[in-house]
Amino acid sequence: MGQWLVGTECLARCRFALSPLVETVAAVGVLAEIRPEPWRRGWLAAHQPAFRAHLATTPDPARWLTARHPADWPAELRLPVPDPDADPRLLDLTAADLPPALAELLDWTWQHVVRPEWPARLRALRTDLTTRRERAERHGWPAALPQLGPQHRWLPDGRLRLTAPELPPSPHPAPELLFVPTSARHGWLCPDESRARIAVVYPTSAAPVPGLGRRTPPASLGRLLGSARAALLTGLDHPRDTTQLAALTGLGPAAVDDHLAVLLDARLVAGTTTPGRYYRTALAEALLSAQPG
Repeated sequence: MGQWLVGTECLARCRFALSPLVETVAAVGVLAEIRPEPWRRGWLAAHQPAFRAHLATTPDPARWLTARHPADWPAELRLPVPDPDADPRLLDLTAADLPPALAELLDWTWQHVVRPEWPARLRALRTDLTTRRERAERHGWPAALPQLGPQHRWLPDGRLRLTAPELPPSPHPAPELLFVPTSARHGWLCPDESRARIAVVYPTSAAPVPGLGRRTPPASLGRLLGSARAALLTGLDHPRDTTQLAALTGLGPAAVDDHLAVLLDARLVAGTTTPGRYYRTALAEALLSAQPG
Protein backbone atom coordinates (compact mmCIF):
# COMPACT_ATOMS: atom_id res chain seq x y z
CA MET A 1 0.00 0.00 0.00
CA GLY A 2 1.36 3.37 -1.00
CA GLN A 3 1.48 6.04 1.65
CA TRP A 4 2.86 9.56 1.70
CA LEU A 5 3.21 11.47 4.94
CA VAL A 6 3.39 15.14 4.01
CA GLY A 7 4.81 17.39 6.70
CA THR A 8 4.03 21.02 7.37
CA GLU A 9 7.25 22.17 5.66
CA CYS A 10 6.24 20.38 2.45
CA LEU A 11 2.79 21.90 2.68
CA ALA A 12 4.32 25.34 3.03
CA ARG A 13 6.18 24.76 -0.27
CA CYS A 14 3.27 23.15 -2.15
CA ARG A 15 1.94 24.57 -5.39
CA PHE A 16 -1.27 24.42 -7.39
CA ALA A 17 -1.51 23.34 -11.01
CA LEU A 18 -4.24 23.50 -13.64
CA SER A 19 -4.38 20.58 -16.02
CA PRO A 20 -6.45 20.27 -19.22
CA LEU A 21 -5.57 16.55 -19.26
CA VAL A 22 -6.89 15.99 -15.74
CA GLU A 23 -10.06 17.92 -16.56
CA THR A 24 -10.55 15.92 -19.77
CA VAL A 25 -10.21 12.69 -17.81
CA ALA A 26 -12.77 14.09 -15.36
CA ALA A 27 -15.17 14.84 -18.23
CA VAL A 28 -14.88 11.29 -19.56
CA GLY A 29 -15.63 9.99 -16.07
CA VAL A 30 -18.77 12.10 -15.77
CA LEU A 31 -19.97 11.16 -19.26
CA ALA A 32 -19.37 7.44 -18.67
CA GLU A 33 -20.82 7.22 -15.17
CA ILE A 34 -23.98 5.16 -14.77
CA ARG A 35 -25.40 7.20 -11.88
CA PRO A 36 -24.18 10.77 -12.39
CA GLU A 37 -24.75 13.51 -9.86
CA PRO A 38 -28.19 15.11 -10.32
CA TRP A 39 -26.96 18.68 -10.86
CA ARG A 40 -25.19 17.59 -14.06
CA ARG A 41 -28.44 16.79 -15.91
CA GLY A 42 -28.34 19.78 -18.25
CA TRP A 43 -24.67 19.33 -19.13
CA LEU A 44 -25.13 15.60 -19.75
CA ALA A 45 -28.13 16.21 -21.97
CA ALA A 46 -25.95 18.47 -24.11
CA HIS A 47 -22.94 16.15 -24.41
CA GLN A 48 -23.75 12.55 -23.51
CA PRO A 49 -25.53 11.49 -26.75
CA ALA A 50 -22.53 12.39 -28.92
CA PHE A 51 -20.13 10.83 -26.41
CA ARG A 52 -22.05 7.56 -26.35
CA ALA A 53 -22.26 7.53 -30.13
CA HIS A 54 -18.50 8.00 -30.36
CA LEU A 55 -17.87 5.37 -27.67
CA ALA A 56 -19.94 2.88 -29.66
CA THR A 57 -17.38 3.15 -32.47
CA THR A 58 -14.45 2.46 -30.10
CA PRO A 59 -15.13 -0.90 -28.38
CA ASP A 60 -11.77 -1.14 -26.58
CA PRO A 61 -12.17 2.08 -24.52
CA ALA A 62 -15.83 1.21 -23.90
CA ARG A 63 -14.89 -2.16 -22.43
CA TRP A 64 -12.04 -0.59 -20.44
CA LEU A 65 -14.37 1.97 -18.85
CA THR A 66 -17.25 -0.37 -18.06
CA ALA A 67 -14.92 -2.89 -16.40
CA ARG A 68 -13.83 -0.36 -13.77
CA HIS A 69 -15.47 1.63 -11.00
CA PRO A 70 -15.65 5.34 -11.88
CA ALA A 71 -13.69 6.24 -8.74
CA ASP A 72 -10.81 3.90 -9.66
CA TRP A 73 -10.07 4.19 -13.35
CA PRO A 74 -8.52 7.71 -13.45
CA ALA A 75 -5.73 6.54 -11.13
CA GLU A 76 -5.15 3.48 -13.33
CA LEU A 77 -4.28 5.72 -16.27
CA ARG A 78 -1.05 6.70 -14.47
CA LEU A 79 -1.22 10.25 -15.75
CA PRO A 80 1.93 12.37 -15.58
CA VAL A 81 2.30 14.92 -12.82
CA PRO A 82 1.00 18.22 -14.24
CA ASP A 83 3.51 20.98 -14.84
CA PRO A 84 2.41 24.05 -12.83
CA ASP A 85 4.30 26.30 -15.27
CA ALA A 86 2.77 24.86 -18.46
CA ASP A 87 0.21 26.72 -20.53
CA PRO A 88 -3.13 25.61 -19.01
CA ARG A 89 -4.94 26.15 -22.32
CA LEU A 90 -3.25 23.29 -24.19
CA LEU A 91 -3.90 19.55 -23.92
CA ASP A 92 -0.65 17.57 -24.04
CA LEU A 93 -1.14 13.83 -24.52
CA THR A 94 2.46 13.14 -25.51
CA ALA A 95 3.67 12.79 -21.91
CA ALA A 96 0.90 10.32 -21.02
CA ASP A 97 1.76 6.68 -21.68
CA LEU A 98 -1.72 5.63 -22.77
CA PRO A 99 -3.02 2.95 -25.12
CA PRO A 100 -3.75 4.57 -28.50
CA ALA A 101 -7.51 3.97 -28.26
CA LEU A 102 -7.75 5.64 -24.85
CA ALA A 103 -5.59 8.54 -26.01
CA GLU A 104 -7.92 8.98 -28.99
CA LEU A 105 -10.97 9.00 -26.69
CA LEU A 106 -9.40 11.69 -24.51
CA ASP A 107 -8.48 13.74 -27.56
CA TRP A 108 -12.06 13.46 -28.89
CA THR A 109 -13.49 14.50 -25.51
CA TRP A 110 -11.13 17.48 -25.34
CA GLN A 111 -11.96 18.67 -28.84
CA HIS A 112 -15.74 18.18 -28.69
CA VAL A 113 -16.63 18.65 -25.02
CA VAL A 114 -13.99 20.30 -22.86
CA ARG A 115 -12.21 22.70 -25.22
CA PRO A 116 -15.34 24.71 -26.18
CA GLU A 117 -16.02 25.21 -22.46
CA TRP A 118 -12.41 25.64 -21.40
CA PRO A 119 -12.39 29.42 -20.77
CA ALA A 120 -15.33 29.08 -18.34
CA ARG A 121 -13.88 25.95 -16.75
CA LEU A 122 -10.51 27.62 -16.35
CA ARG A 123 -12.06 30.62 -14.61
CA ALA A 124 -13.94 28.33 -12.21
CA LEU A 125 -10.84 26.25 -11.44
CA ARG A 126 -8.74 29.37 -10.84
CA THR A 127 -11.40 30.74 -8.53
CA ASP A 128 -11.36 27.51 -6.54
CA LEU A 129 -7.60 27.40 -6.08
CA THR A 130 -7.48 31.10 -5.18
CA THR A 131 -10.12 30.48 -2.51
CA ARG A 132 -8.14 27.50 -1.21
CA ARG A 133 -4.93 29.51 -0.96
CA GLU A 134 -6.63 32.34 0.92
CA ARG A 135 -8.32 29.92 3.31
CA ALA A 136 -5.04 28.11 3.94
CA GLU A 137 -3.32 31.39 4.81
CA ARG A 138 -6.07 32.29 7.27
CA HIS A 139 -7.08 28.93 8.75
CA GLY A 140 -4.50 26.31 7.69
CA TRP A 141 -4.48 23.56 5.08
CA PRO A 142 -6.92 21.17 6.82
CA ALA A 143 -9.56 23.93 6.63
CA ALA A 144 -8.67 24.80 3.04
CA LEU A 145 -8.82 21.22 1.71
CA PRO A 146 -10.93 19.19 4.13
CA GLN A 147 -12.31 16.72 1.54
CA LEU A 148 -9.37 15.18 -0.31
CA GLY A 149 -10.81 11.67 -0.36
CA PRO A 150 -11.92 8.93 2.04
CA GLN A 151 -8.47 7.32 2.23
CA HIS A 152 -6.55 10.51 3.04
CA ARG A 153 -6.29 11.95 6.52
CA TRP A 154 -5.28 15.22 8.11
CA LEU A 155 -3.40 14.39 11.31
CA PRO A 156 -3.78 16.40 14.54
CA ASP A 157 -0.28 17.90 14.15
CA GLY A 158 -1.18 19.38 10.72
CA ARG A 159 0.50 16.72 8.59
CA LEU A 160 -1.28 15.06 5.68
CA ARG A 161 -1.31 11.28 5.19
CA LEU A 162 -2.09 10.26 1.61
CA THR A 163 -2.99 6.64 0.92
CA ALA A 164 -3.24 4.83 -2.42
CA PRO A 165 -3.65 1.03 -2.15
CA GLU A 166 -2.74 0.49 -5.81
CA LEU A 167 0.64 2.27 -5.53
CA PRO A 168 3.91 1.17 -3.87
CA PRO A 169 5.10 3.07 -0.78
CA SER A 170 7.00 6.26 -1.37
CA PRO A 171 10.75 6.11 -0.65
CA HIS A 172 10.91 9.89 -0.14
CA PRO A 173 10.21 11.37 3.29
CA ALA A 174 9.43 14.83 1.87
CA PRO A 175 7.80 14.62 -1.58
CA GLU A 176 7.13 17.70 -3.66
CA LEU A 177 3.40 18.32 -3.54
CA LEU A 178 0.98 19.73 -6.12
CA PHE A 179 -2.75 20.30 -5.67
CA VAL A 180 -4.81 20.00 -8.87
CA PRO A 181 -8.51 20.98 -8.88
CA THR A 182 -10.96 19.02 -11.01
CA SER A 183 -14.69 18.78 -11.64
CA ALA A 184 -14.61 14.99 -11.16
CA ARG A 185 -16.69 13.51 -8.34
CA HIS A 186 -13.62 11.77 -6.89
CA GLY A 187 -9.98 12.80 -6.67
CA TRP A 188 -6.90 10.65 -7.20
CA LEU A 189 -3.12 10.69 -6.80
CA CYS A 190 -0.58 11.19 -9.60
CA PRO A 191 2.99 10.42 -8.48
CA ASP A 192 5.93 10.64 -10.84
CA GLU A 193 8.08 7.57 -11.54
CA SER A 194 10.49 8.28 -8.69
CA ARG A 195 7.54 9.14 -6.39
CA ALA A 196 9.47 12.24 -5.33
CA ARG A 197 6.67 14.43 -6.71
CA ILE A 198 3.00 13.78 -6.26
CA ALA A 199 -0.09 15.56 -7.53
CA VAL A 200 -3.20 15.40 -5.39
CA VAL A 201 -6.18 15.77 -7.71
CA TYR A 202 -9.12 16.98 -5.62
CA PRO A 203 -12.77 17.67 -6.44
CA THR A 204 -13.64 21.35 -6.42
CA SER A 205 -16.24 22.89 -4.15
CA ALA A 206 -18.35 23.85 -7.14
CA ALA A 207 -18.02 21.63 -10.17
CA PRO A 208 -16.93 23.91 -13.04
CA VAL A 209 -19.54 22.94 -15.60
CA PRO A 210 -20.56 26.21 -17.25
CA GLY A 211 -23.94 27.26 -18.51
CA LEU A 212 -26.24 25.41 -16.11
CA GLY A 213 -27.76 28.31 -14.23
CA ARG A 214 -28.31 32.02 -13.84
CA ARG A 215 -26.79 34.20 -11.13
CA THR A 216 -29.44 36.97 -11.29
CA PRO A 217 -32.74 35.72 -9.82
CA PRO A 218 -35.79 36.32 -12.03
CA ALA A 219 -38.01 39.05 -10.56
CA SER A 220 -40.99 36.70 -10.67
CA LEU A 221 -39.13 34.15 -8.56
CA GLY A 222 -38.27 36.84 -6.02
CA ARG A 223 -41.93 37.75 -5.69
CA LEU A 224 -42.81 34.09 -5.16
CA LEU A 225 -40.08 33.01 -2.75
CA GLY A 226 -38.67 36.28 -1.46
CA SER A 227 -35.48 37.87 -2.76
CA ALA A 228 -33.12 36.03 -0.38
CA ARG A 229 -34.43 32.54 -1.16
CA ALA A 230 -34.58 33.32 -4.86
CA ALA A 231 -30.92 34.39 -4.75
CA LEU A 232 -29.93 31.22 -2.89
CA LEU A 233 -31.80 29.01 -5.32
CA THR A 234 -30.21 30.77 -8.29
CA GLY A 235 -26.77 30.50 -6.68
CA LEU A 236 -27.10 26.73 -6.37
CA ASP A 237 -26.36 26.16 -10.06
CA HIS A 238 -23.51 24.02 -8.67
CA PRO A 239 -23.22 22.39 -5.22
CA ARG A 240 -22.15 24.94 -2.63
CA ASP A 241 -21.81 25.12 1.13
CA THR A 242 -23.18 27.71 3.53
CA THR A 243 -20.00 29.80 3.52
CA GLN A 244 -19.93 29.98 -0.27
CA LEU A 245 -23.62 30.86 -0.44
CA ALA A 246 -23.14 33.61 2.12
CA ALA A 247 -20.28 35.08 0.07
CA LEU A 248 -22.29 34.74 -3.14
CA THR A 249 -25.50 36.37 -1.86
CA GLY A 250 -24.22 38.75 0.82
CA LEU A 251 -26.41 37.08 3.45
CA GLY A 252 -25.07 36.10 6.85
CA PRO A 253 -24.37 32.36 7.43
CA ALA A 254 -27.19 32.12 9.98
CA ALA A 255 -29.67 33.66 7.51
CA VAL A 256 -28.45 31.26 4.80
CA ASP A 257 -29.08 28.31 7.13
CA ASP A 258 -32.60 29.56 7.93
CA HIS A 259 -33.53 30.03 4.27
CA LEU A 260 -31.98 26.69 3.29
CA ALA A 261 -34.14 24.95 5.89
CA VAL A 262 -37.24 26.34 4.18
CA LEU A 263 -35.99 25.38 0.70
CA LEU A 264 -35.08 21.88 1.92
CA ASP A 265 -38.54 21.46 3.43
CA ALA A 266 -40.09 22.53 0.12
CA ARG A 267 -37.96 19.97 -1.78
CA LEU A 268 -36.38 22.72 -3.85
CA VAL A 269 -32.92 22.00 -2.40
CA ALA A 270 -31.22 18.75 -1.40
CA GLY A 271 -27.99 17.87 0.32
CA THR A 272 -25.07 16.19 -1.46
CA THR A 273 -23.19 13.17 -0.18
CA THR A 274 -20.61 15.63 1.17
CA PRO A 275 -22.05 16.99 4.42
CA GLY A 276 -22.85 20.71 4.39
CA ARG A 277 -23.14 21.09 0.59
CA TYR A 278 -26.42 21.64 -1.26
CA TYR A 279 -27.78 21.64 -4.79
CA ARG A 280 -31.12 22.52 -6.33
CA THR A 281 -33.44 19.69 -7.24
CA ALA A 282 -35.19 18.87 -10.51
CA LEU A 283 -38.28 20.60 -9.09
CA ALA A 284 -36.25 23.78 -8.60
CA GLU A 285 -34.78 23.50 -12.10
CA ALA A 286 -38.31 23.26 -13.52
CA LEU A 287 -39.38 26.25 -11.45
CA LEU A 288 -36.46 28.34 -12.70
CA SER A 289 -37.00 27.28 -16.30
CA ALA A 290 -40.64 28.35 -16.12
CA GLN A 291 -39.81 31.93 -15.12
CA PRO A 292 -40.18 34.61 -17.79
CA GLY A 293 -37.11 36.33 -19.14
